[in-house]
Amino acid sequence: MKFKKVVAGIISISFVLTAFAGCSKSGVDEKSSADSSAENLNSSSDASSGPKENTNPIVSPEGSYSFTLFVDDSNTSDEWMFPYLEKQTGIKVNVQRYPYEVAKEKLQLALNSGTYADCIGGWCLTQNDILTYGVDQKVYIPLEDYFKEYCPQIMEILEIPGVKQAMTAPDGHIYSIPYVLNAPLVDFEPFINEAWLKKLGLSLPKTTEEFEEVLKAFKTKDPNGNGKADEIPFSADPNNKHLGYMAGYFGMSLADDGFTMVDGKLTFGANTDNYKEFIKWMANLYSQGLIDPELFTQDLSQWKAKGAKDLYGCSIAYGSGDFKEYDNSKAPDFVALPVLSSPSCSKPVFLANTQGSTVFNTQVVITDNAKNPELICRWWDNFFKLENSLQSQWGPIGIKINKTSDGGYKAVPESELSAEDKEKYSWSNMWAQSLPHFFPLDFKVQQDNPTYDEKGAADKVLQSSLVGPIPIAWVKAEDATTYADISTAIKDYIQQKQAQWITGQANVEEEWSNYCAQLDKLGLQDLIKIRQNSITQ
Repeated sequence: MKFKKVVAGIISISFVLTAFAGCSKSGVDEKSSADSSAENLNSSSDASSGPKENTNPIVSPEGSYSFTLFVDDSNTSDEWMFPYLEKQTGIKVNVQRYPYEVAKEKLQLALNSGTYADCIGGWCLTQNDILTYGVDQKVYIPLEDYFKEYCPQIMEILEIPGVKQAMTAPDGHIYSIPYVLNAPLVDFEPFINEAWLKKLGLSLPKTTEEFEEVLKAFKTKDPNGNGKADEIPFSADPNNKHLGYMAGYFGMSLADDGFTMVDGKLTFGANTDNYKEFIKWMANLYSQGLIDPELFTQDLSQWKAKGAKDLYGCSIAYGSGDFKEYDNSKAPDFVALPVLSSPSCSKPVFLANTQGSTVFNTQVVITDNAKNPELICRWWDNFFKLENSLQSQWGPIGIKINKTSDGGYKAVPESELSAEDKEKYSWSNMWAQSLPHFFPLDFKVQQDNPTYDEKGAADKVLQSSLVGPIPIAWVKAEDATTYADISTAIKDYIQQKQAQWITGQANVEEEWSNYCAQLDKLGLQDLIKIRQNSITQ
């Protein structure tokens, strides 16, 4: 999955059918709501001269138009921004929130039955979905004409170099709301408990052998000091395990679909000896009880709960704050694990996710169930105004941030906030953090005590070993359906066998030949050609 906590760490690149029933009606009469909204637009646009700035509210009276928004989000309660935007625009959003894994299942059921929401957003969307349900099946509708006529903020974003190209599907249409932001070089990586290392008199490991010894010490020497053998030496964010990244310790760091970059070229590596050696190493760690026994079965809340109890020696995460709270004005107990060398690789690598900024081209789509989709586009465009996006991340102006005399913005120190405001306007209560926002790429909020840049510090640890990133590219239109089918099957197969081999349910050496043959049967060679052609076209 794509990385959830990017939104936080940068400002930081990992989802019962009945809930969908009648979702396009949004709790009001569908026809009267659509007609009333169309008749009560409060701004006009001349397509020949480009989109006009929206005049709020977008519809009148308030609530005369509403739409349903399906989103995966770890927070399942109401966020402050949605009612704030409703007062601003007159448009009501009926949000359907589910944790990521639940959302993925519910979304597929809804798409199969036709009872999907008007607008779908979050990390549960993929490029395959755009190709399947947009380019091929026309469930997700093209948006570029709405952008040109109604969305000045979005049009400015599309003018950022490289953005429009990344957003444009192989049939020439744009199917999603753009999401562009500064980003760390690496999205998810292992973070190791430096406080435990210091307590046990250990140094940061530099090799896979040293790492194994550290994990053994974490397991047996009670570093959390509670007198119980409850330490979990190694775990990972269940939504963003990205275990293949660590195959770089053996020479080839892999994305979840098995691809990586070697000497600047897109390469498939999940059928190489490098990957097999990584699997054998991980299986050995698991057999010794050094890996979380629930690594492949826990959900996000379970992973977080164990981290909050100080049980982790090392975990893959976007940042250690994902699983263990810390004073963000200071460095946390956890630091990025260095890229480890192994007996078979003296120059290990780690896959970069960006070159410092990133474009997400699958974050929000509008479906053919939506009435007056131009109003939904306008709602998003209004949200992309600076102060709306700003408040979605930092909290209300006048409470969590203030305007400065030079036209900038400054965060209110935590010490000056009431306990009520800290709770009410916490980051997770502001906005569904799997949804986009936008700041100019050079935008900064002033802080008396700047937040510790954990991701920047992690990038410095890994930077000398980074390869990639894998270029953002769309496959050719004629290959879209084939690509969607093959890539999904191969990614699922890789992840299935990875779990079986690491947990000892199967033996990688015994199954390796059949595994490689099955990848080819699933269409691997065709997939490689399609992917490589998508980059060179």
